[in-house]
Amino acid sequence: MIGQFPWDPFPPETPEPKGPDPIHRTGFQAAVTAADAYRSVRFALRREEGVVRVGNRFVADTRYRQVAFVALGNASGSMALAALHVFGDRLTQGFLAGPEPVPEELPFRGVIVPPGLPGFGKATEVVQAVTEIAEELGPQDLLLLFVSPGALRALCVPPPGILPEEFARLLGTAASAGAVGREVALLARTLGEGGVGGRIGAAAHRVDLATFVVDRGDGAGLVGGGPIDAPSVAERTEARAVLERCGLASSLPGPVLDRLTPGAAALPIPPRVARPVLVAAPSDGLRAAADAVFDRGWTSRLGFLEIRESPEAAAETFMARAGELIAAEQLTTESRTKGVAVFAMTTLDLLEGVDEGPALGAFLNRASSLLRRREMSVGLYRTAGAIGSAAFPPAAVFGPSTDPKARVRPNRARALPMRGGITDVGLLAVALCGLPTAAGSGT
Repeated sequence: MIGQFPWDPFPPETPEPKGPDPIHRTGFQAAVTAADAYRSVRFALRREEGVVRVGNRFVADTRYRQVAFVALGNASGSMALAALHVFGDRLTQGFLAGPEPVPEELPFRGVIVPPGLPGFGKATEVVQAVTEIAEELGPQDLLLLFVSPGALRALCVPPPGILPEEFARLLGTAASAGAVGREVALLARTLGEGGVGGRIGAAAHRVDLATFVVDRGDGAGLVGGGPIDAPSVAERTEARAVLERCGLASSLPGPVLDRLTPGAAALPIPPRVARPVLVAAPSDGLRAAADAVFDRGWTSRLGFLEIRESPEAAAETFMARAGELIAAEQLTTESRTKGVAVFAMTTLDLLEGVDEGPALGAFLNRASSLLRRREMSVGLYRTAGAIGSAAFPPAAVFGPSTDPKARVRPNRARALPMRGGITDVGLLAVALCGLPTAAGSGT
């Protein structure tokens, strides 16, 4: 039986979460456990009775002479450790690039990639290491490419004639001018070089390349800038429209802008590069959190599969929908439920790999101002854990405690703990409303 990530992401709980927010913590833990990148990769990679499962393919265990891996992004440690536990000493090469140091359990080299926009100074070093591994392996070898949110900053190198800081400023300006996180990622994918836009796939001339992706909601093809898929004509056309809408097209050199013309040449991807396998997605965390809270006697309701709005706007959208769903249940002191829980996933309109902490704070501040029931609380959970500024927790809750015996200040946010680097399928928003008290519902 495959367990979850070996490095316990949460403080030990026996038998269930305790403290002032046990229901919020139940949902948080369930979401992360279900989308655990380690566990998900262990299901996608297996060696049993002389057969190796590699994503959607099954081959003889003797098929490959060498097995190597590259793990990129917020879940790089989780995914790399899964590969080590599947292949053991058959892993002859490995490289990691993510926001945390390479764990001691992994005897491979790596680069720390702090959160931020593409334009990272060591991206060239990352791309060189990844490309060397891909080019050195041969027809009897297997290369595992693990891509999770945050990989874009590790792989994206600015186009010729543009300095890294200038490229980061260009993408930041696009975001300030109204481009959503997915559109900024598209600009980096279509304009950038390095490992984005299919360039890692193109470097795998002779080796079997299998890619495993953790998606946070922008689409598996955009994670990491799409390292094994060349941009399509539709993507280049959309990127050009985004630049023009944001007033940035004239700021680019002509040869760079020409990359977005419909007739621009696309990189050829070798036939031995398999289609990427999606191992974890927002729906995994959303479904598990709703089921776990339901099992504790609450009524679970889906607010949104995804909210693609800025933090304050996302809070307003979520709280309005939560209010509608809670009101529809017509809770009374005699209701045969402990309360109503409303769930939604969101990216807060952020580009992958940036620090989500400030946006989490902005969402929670706005959501807390919209609480209209004294029994109602709201929480926002980052499935990537405590990556980024230490001033912001991986998750926080505002409102009354879900434990009636706990004494808390309902007008102050409370942090929920989790270590970083487990997975990254976006942020989970949860609104809980318990039964009205005898004194009234507080509406």
